[in-house]
Amino acid sequence: MSELSFKDKVVIITGAGGGLGKHYALEYAKRGAKVVVNDLGGALNGQGGDSKAADVVVEEIKKNGGVAVADYNNVLDGAKIVDTAVKAFGTVHVVVNNAGILRDTQFKKMDEKTFQLLIDVHLNGAYKVTRAAWPYFRKQNFGRVINTASPAGLYGNFGQANYSAAKLGLLGFAESLAKEGEKYNIRANTIAPLARSRMTESILPPPILEQLNPEKVAPLVLYLSHEENKLNGETFEVAAGFYAQIRWERSGGVLFKPDASFTAEAVGAKFEEILNFDDSAKPELLKNQHPKMLNDYQSLTNAARELKPFDASGISKISLKDKVVLITGAGAGLGRDYALFFAKYGAKVVVNDFKDASKVVDEIKAAGGEAHADVHDVAKDSQAIIDNVIGKYGTIDILINNAGILRDKSFAKITDEEWYSVQNVHLLGTYNLTRLAWPHFLEKKAGRVINITSTSGIYGNFGQTNYASAKAAILGFSRTIAIEGARANIKVNVVAPHAETAMTLTIFREGDKGLYHPDQVAPLLVYLASDELEVTGELFEAGGGWIGSTRWQRAKGAVSRDAHPTPEFIRDHLSEITDFTQGTANPKSTTESSMAILNAVDPGDDDEDEEEDEDDDEEEDPIFNYGDKEVILYNIALGATAKELKYTYENDQDFEVIPTFGHLPTFNSQKSQTSFSKLLKNFNPMLLLHGEHYIKVEKWPIPTEGSVKTSYNPLAITQKGTNTVVVHGSKSVDSKTGEALFTNEATFFIRKCEGETKTYGERKAFATSQFNAPKSDPEFTTEIKISPDQAALYRLTGDRNPLHIDPNFAKGAKFDAPILHGMCTYGLAAKVLLDKFGPFNEIKARFTGIVFPGETLRVVAWKKGDVVTFQVHVVERKTIAINNAAIKLISDKAKI
Repeated sequence: MSELSFKDKVVIITGAGGGLGKHYALEYAKRGAKVVVNDLGGALNGQGGDSKAADVVVEEIKKNGGVAVADYNNVLDGAKIVDTAVKAFGTVHVVVNNAGILRDTQFKKMDEKTFQLLIDVHLNGAYKVTRAAWPYFRKQNFGRVINTASPAGLYGNFGQANYSAAKLGLLGFAESLAKEGEKYNIRANTIAPLARSRMTESILPPPILEQLNPEKVAPLVLYLSHEENKLNGETFEVAAGFYAQIRWERSGGVLFKPDASFTAEAVGAKFEEILNFDDSAKPELLKNQHPKMLNDYQSLTNAARELKPFDASGISKISLKDKVVLITGAGAGLGRDYALFFAKYGAKVVVNDFKDASKVVDEIKAAGGEAHADVHDVAKDSQAIIDNVIGKYGTIDILINNAGILRDKSFAKITDEEWYSVQNVHLLGTYNLTRLAWPHFLEKKAGRVINITSTSGIYGNFGQTNYASAKAAILGFSRTIAIEGARANIKVNVVAPHAETAMTLTIFREGDKGLYHPDQVAPLLVYLASDELEVTGELFEAGGGWIGSTRWQRAKGAVSRDAHPTPEFIRDHLSEITDFTQGTANPKSTTESSMAILNAVDPGDDDEDEEEDEDDDEEEDPIFNYGDKEVILYNIALGATAKELKYTYENDQDFEVIPTFGHLPTFNSQKSQTSFSKLLKNFNPMLLLHGEHYIKVEKWPIPTEGSVKTSYNPLAITQKGTNTVVVHGSKSVDSKTGEALFTNEATFFIRKCEGETKTYGERKAFATSQFNAPKSDPEFTTEIKISPDQAALYRLTGDRNPLHIDPNFAKGAKFDAPILHGMCTYGLAAKVLLDKFGPFNEIKARFTGIVFPGETLRVVAWKKGDVVTFQVHVVERKTIAINNAAIKLISDKAKI
């Protein structure tokens, strides 16, 4: 088939002075396009300006015989960029909205200026350039728009609340442009690339960067902007030669009779079903969907009205007693019903509405509830709103960002005022109120945020490019702060309601009016605000007695292994790139998505794998040598001090090693994972979680020096959906005498992995026992203040994962700071139990939470016979780091 040509097509590429944009420019020019290379020339953070970047690219194009001009305007001056194209070439056919900057910072430290700057460059800049080009597209009956989103926008990413919001806003923008441009042969699509650029070079390790060549993203951009492309309003993930469409998937959900029995308790009782995408037993009306628009609410509500009332007998009541909730835009419509519902559940409700909040407050008080009015504008007076809440009640527990306006207008006629006013009320108002409530949530280690999006934001809508962009951006923003808030028990979820209000009245059909009352959404919000809620970062659609959950679904995709793939590859493999009939995935995080893509690109050669397997079989068991230095270092890493000579002085008559030392021979061996990984398909150590660990000390006292040989064997593999649980065993013996020293059993949970469910060997009885903490008061309680340098010290014992030392790496793994090794927490507990109860030769524990250096651990224990059950709590965050844990004493001579 012929090569795809762009002869005489005029292409504007923003941010084309380097990275992805530069490669796009070069490729378009090679295929005959006249290219406008726009680049402000600023630094990655948006500072400064230098025309050199654009000039260099233009010169390279011209040197190769192409046609190009440079443009140095800020994308917020989009009309000037389009004017450059028109003056040089007479029109514009393609706009690639690629310009971007990074200003990463934790949400708790982010200011409005930092947030707004990213929105301006990415989202508002794209609006300005595209709006200026739109008349030319319509007049010539041809136009192509490519918006550049990001995995951070799709899934959220720690430290990127601003970037995530802007990037998902671009997706909502493109979806709406697609609907408006269809009849004019204008196509708008979105890519979410993971590529090597100035942005990624500082946050991704070199081995991964080597695979992320920008040249491998360009083919998709070129194909989507070609006249041959018929796809419109679609989104694609692309990296390292992998290309796949990603689309929305909506669960069949649950129907509730829309009467007084439709309560928060009813939602709670059915909540797991709402989140469940297994529709095999559901009727046709409640099958999963892959929609482009809102659900068939008329059929849903008709079916819901035929149901029997929900039977709440035996279900615990949900209470929001004394919780302080702020609901914006609550003077009427949805917000009013939310306010009434929350008051009914005992909450103290701050009713915000810049028009009139008093009527709803009076209504709540007349019903015996507690409420307070606020009449500030969310777009301008967010600080005054929060000050009012705190001034009245002293705190805030729940924030519902509901305030909104509509300024519907076709994109060809939309004005800047109509664009920015919607952005300011919806997006900036949501950001600022959440930012100002956040410190109060952090202080009490609890909070609930419910952000209101719209089906227009999820799927786009004609005449609502402004509204859809803002509502999609709210979703991207919410997913990032959900990640950042999880550690502090701040849960953030998003709801797209379908209800008849004064704001939406004009868009409802005559036959639909009166069917979708706002109080049919309120029960979901109350449940999402309750202490019973466990999930965060989820998206729900609700209305008319129906509630469903919406997530991403990615096609199996196609992989090009060429060093320089072409747009023709996309054309020839389009059916695979858009194929959702098999091999689909539902990624929920940037890490999960990116690692799955890289695994698809480089799955390994089967023949090479076989050879490696044979090598593993022939490889000798590893030897671990240790002496008193290693023993002392390990003991000190677990809190031993110079005053405890039995742990820190080799000549002390009682010199000993803490029993959990027995895991070091396994952790310091490369063979530890490779010995079971060959039994698994798609094994990725980056997706492995250490769930439980058991150690048996076979020889007591433990030698304080030795040469240890360790053999490995899987004990059990269990497939659970798309995840695998592996129980991995090891046996360590004296390499000279063969005498057994230690037995280990480690339970790993590995995501996106496949293995045959099978039992390979017997497990120790103690390792499989359930050690639930008694309800009685513990017999022993002690606290351990962890040094801020604990992880830096512990890693010298062998586990040098950068997660425990490198702030940037930890940030990429969604933690505020480097976390303590789980086996360090395990060992810290073991030491205080050894000191209190005496020697033990078995220990088993389940890891249930993270610990940060500098925090305080509280170890609580219950002794019964020769078994001591224990837990490890994190005092500051009131969480449990280790549970279902116990030691078995060598003798029943406890020091108690």
